[in-house]
Amino acid sequence: MADQDGKVSGESSQSFVGFVQRVWPRYRFAQPAHLVSLIAVLIVAYFAFPGGDVQGKPSTLVSLIHLGCFATYFGAQIWVVFFAGITMFHVLPRHMFGHIQSYLFPMFFSLGVVTLSATLVTYLIHHPYDSWSRQEYIQGGILAVSLLATIFNGIYLTPASTAVMIERHKIEKEHGLGSKVSRETDLSKLDNNAKYQRINKRFGSLHGMISICSLVTLMGNALHLYYLACNLSTL
Repeated sequence: MADQDGKVSGESSQSFVGFVQRVWPRYRFAQPAHLVSLIAVLIVAYFAFPGGDVQGKPSTLVSLIHLGCFATYFGAQIWVVFFAGITMFHVLPRHMFGHIQSYLFPMFFSLGVVTLSATLVTYLIHHPYDSWSRQEYIQGGILAVSLLATIFNGIYLTPASTAVMIERHKIEKEHGLGSKVSRETDLSKLDNNAKYQRINKRFGSLHGMISICSLVTLMGNALHLYYLACNLSTL
């Protein structure tokens, strides 16, 4: 059984690598082209449709950076939480899913740190700290907490959970597990493995904290979305 599972795992890994090798060369120049096109159209729009900058007020460029960074990470959160993560969990073999997540999560949280930092800085430009109202204190606090939760996720929780996941996968492989999707993986043979149970408990704690911090950030962004909607004078 262990040999068969190992063979399936190897075949799955090879098929995935083969897929990447077939697809990536076709698309490796698509991302720069999309980025250049995006920047170009924004530059054209900035000069063709002036935003009516008012003296003494932050420029349209500052507002563009604020909205663009906020929308980028909020959209990424919606995609990762409600679509990409759950799809990969139900489709990919258990160990392949964990391996891919170990690469995606650092990039995801790095994106969050950059975009949330820019969102907070541009918010401070729009609303200088010394003139904050009660509502602005709340919004500034929400953005700051979201940023701190994302930093904590990216700097500590994600690397720690990845290291524990690798230990867990190693034990599972030794028992011929991990080549099937998680819902089809029977881990009952490891119920009496004290080391595995200890590692599994540690992973569960870290994963739970990651989920809580991600939820805090998602709720913070949802509240900021509502704040922006309340302050729109026109669409």
